[in-house]
Amino acid sequence: MAFLRGWGAVAVLVAAAAWLSPGEARAFPNEPNSLDEGTNAHSKRFQILGELAFFSGNALEGGAKATLLSPLFEMRLQLAKNWLLDAAWGFAYVNLDRGENTEPGNSFRPGNPWVAFYYQGVKGQFSYRFGLGVTIPVARFPDEITTPDNVTAAAAYGLAAAVRGNTMYWLWDPHSVSVIVPMAFERRKPSGFLWGADFATGVMIKTNARNPNDRNDPVIQMGGMMGYQAVKWLRVGSRFTLVILPKGAADASPQKTQLAVEPYLRFGTEDAFGSVGVVINLDDPWGFAFDKNQVWGLLIGGGAAF
Repeated sequence: MAFLRGWGAVAVLVAAAAWLSPGEARAFPNEPNSLDEGTNAHSKRFQILGELAFFSGNALEGGAKATLLSPLFEMRLQLAKNWLLDAAWGFAYVNLDRGENTEPGNSFRPGNPWVAFYYQGVKGQFSYRFGLGVTIPVARFPDEITTPDNVTAAAAYGLAAAVRGNTMYWLWDPHSVSVIVPMAFERRKPSGFLWGADFATGVMIKTNARNPNDRNDPVIQMGGMMGYQAVKWLRVGSRFTLVILPKGAADASPQKTQLAVEPYLRFGTEDAFGSVGVVINLDDPWGFAFDKNQVWGLLIGGGAAF
């Protein structure tokens, strides 16, 4: 029933999008986390983007209440007409309240910085990109390990991934180097309707046995986006994602997949934008999002082009 409630929410969002009067559509794959290129593709050479993810609730075993703030910063540089450099770095802060007889735990953890090169282009109504990215193994557990510190640090990384539907899981996997091949495409129509899809696959290579999953983990990520440009400055849409961790690295449970949907609003111009979205995890291990001990995510983002 929880799964059906999740798809019911999606149906309501799609109906609302269809009701809005569309205008000219402009977007770029992997919405709404990226800045679109406007009517003239590749017109801006430098982009700065940011995102803040928030969650608060009982999401861990034992009924501990967790509050998470997870900022993610991104920079894009147009090296040439068809070549793009993309760099991102995320962080996670978590507060764990384990009850009256235990002191709250706090942890601020860095994620793994991400660097990727893309080849991209536009042909008619279609835009596309594909590339190669790697992470630097900065995410790690505390050097002085105690059981509470380890639990808190693990919660910070786990929830930072969970509030994003486990997408870009490689940013939050401690003691690992990841090699990822991402690709995406999008179609925008003069009627205002736009849709796109993205796919990424690769391997997370463990660098230290202190990672509880001390083996190399493949990862597969698939996403789809659709929406309308309601007016020139407002877009409404949804992004659907499926993340597969074949060896079950996402959680101690045997569940190895995570399905999520993110309805969002995006507002702004070609030079600057803001966005707000809600990640709704639909199945185990983190869904249904609004059930007890499960995880949702509020994402607030923005960016500017120069």
